[in-house]
Amino acid sequence: MTKQQFPPYEPVKIGEKFWAIEQGGVRCYLFEGDDMALLVDAGFGGDLKSVCEKLTDKPIQLLITHADGDHMGAAWQFGPYYMHPSEFSYYHMRNSKQPDAIAIWEGEKIDLGNFCFEIVFIPGHTPGSIALLERNQRFILTGDTVGNVPVYMFGNGRNLPAYLASIKKLKEIQDSFDEIWPAHGKRPLPKAILKDLCQLAGEITTGKWPQPQPAPAHMPESVKVYGKNGVAFYLEK
Repeated sequence: MTKQQFPPYEPVKIGEKFWAIEQGGVRCYLFEGDDMALLVDAGFGGDLKSVCEKLTDKPIQLLITHADGDHMGAAWQFGPYYMHPSEFSYYHMRNSKQPDAIAIWEGEKIDLGNFCFEIVFIPGHTPGSIALLERNQRFILTGDTVGNVPVYMFGNGRNLPAYLASIKKLKEIQDSFDEIWPAHGKRPLPKAILKDLCQLAGEITTGKWPQPQPAPAHMPESVKVYGKNGVAFYLEK
């Protein structure tokens, strides 16, 4: 994959006015409301705007769950996007410029009419990671924080104790949702996965590391996969 060549965006209709947009292992989400549409994350890059405009004729507002490159690739196509201010410095560190961002805070709501999303602050994978909770329809979007594939937890900006606190926070509100919609791996996920992530992160933070497994060849040699019960992290010990 080069800067000019990206995997295609592949929309999948999930429900009424609700799409997952798959792109080579990463996933965006699009929700059409009464007067506007909300796009959650922007993939590796490529013409995401045209894909979205085939699904909705409403004005599109982008929200970024966190500023890793596979969530920011097509962000420039949509103008200023929502992002938690705790992510601004992380974006700047990775891009040598400031984000074209509108601050959005924990507890704020994005009301589309048929969908109403509440922002939940879940730092750890990155300093400003956020989730979107839909209480009425009982689901939550969690970016990269929750997944049945290994979660990146090595390098600048990652913090496992903060991640553990965020997973505990999601467990505390799990009576508000039935399904978890992640940015990678299987979708949707049962909320029981939070217990497994909490246990694994808790054991590692107290020094009880599982047996390491090899990470993909493109990662630094010091990075290994540490996992159990179907969940895992990419970590440097």
